[in-house]
Amino acid sequence: MRRSGRTPILILILGLPAIARAENDFFLSRDETLPAQTYLDSDGGELAKKPSASPWETFVEGEAPAPERFEIPGLFPIKQTSPELQTLVAGPTFRNQKNRIEVGAGFAYINSRWRFPFELSVEPTWRRNKNVSSDDRNFSRVRTFGLVGLWDRSSNWESTAFAVTGFYDTQNDSFNNLEFGGSISETFGRRLTLSGNLAWGGEWPNGGDFNNAAFGSIGVSYNVGAGVRAGGFYEPDNNYTHEDDFGGFISYQFLSFAELIVNAGKNDFVNVRLMFSYALERP
Repeated sequence: MRRSGRTPILILILGLPAIARAENDFFLSRDETLPAQTYLDSDGGELAKKPSASPWETFVEGEAPAPERFEIPGLFPIKQTSPELQTLVAGPTFRNQKNRIEVGAGFAYINSRWRFPFELSVEPTWRRNKNVSSDDRNFSRVRTFGLVGLWDRSSNWESTAFAVTGFYDTQNDSFNNLEFGGSISETFGRRLTLSGNLAWGGEWPNGGDFNNAAFGSIGVSYNVGAGVRAGGFYEPDNNYTHEDDFGGFISYQFLSFAELIVNAGKNDFVNVRLMFSYALERP
């Protein structure tokens, strides 16, 4: 959960007169649009009756009981999620876009024990620009992201949640980017999720003009089951990016504590993340 392409993050290509935008890569996001629920609950999974014995076990193994809520048919059963109050997430990231290649690592902390669950993540990366001179090619970059769930409700067949988000991005002395916004998601039958995001973003390129605007996006995701999820997003043309954007993602939780996510789209050729979770505290 995530907007992509040339939307919120400014990338300053030194030596070039133009400024190119790239994917707003929130490390913990599981969808192309930000889920309005925390990472461990964003797939609509049913909480297990008992916590796992191991901090590495996100799912409870064995035959799952019949769901108490209405569930849209899927190819595979949805895995049960073991309750976690505090969780660490970490893993490598890789991006290959038109004007850059970027490798890095993400680190995150999730707290679900308080009244307002939240996520905090940081992702330092190394970036190499394409088709530029050697002295304007390599940069260090840091992304910082936060999400706070403020409200949620549910019935026996659907659920709604709302969260506020914040994002800060910086690359050497090239630029700074700050965003604040909100995200709302509606899940039907524990599998189909529709989400919308509205945010304000401002950028401070080194030696350039201050640019800021409001922008939004819509997205959809579907929980296939057995740890597999897929979806996409669309961002209309706006006065912040001056173009539209669209893309999709697929994720696979191949181990109880490991998930692989691959994104692709109009302005994002490929973005790959491998995330490992470790429970610090369970109920």
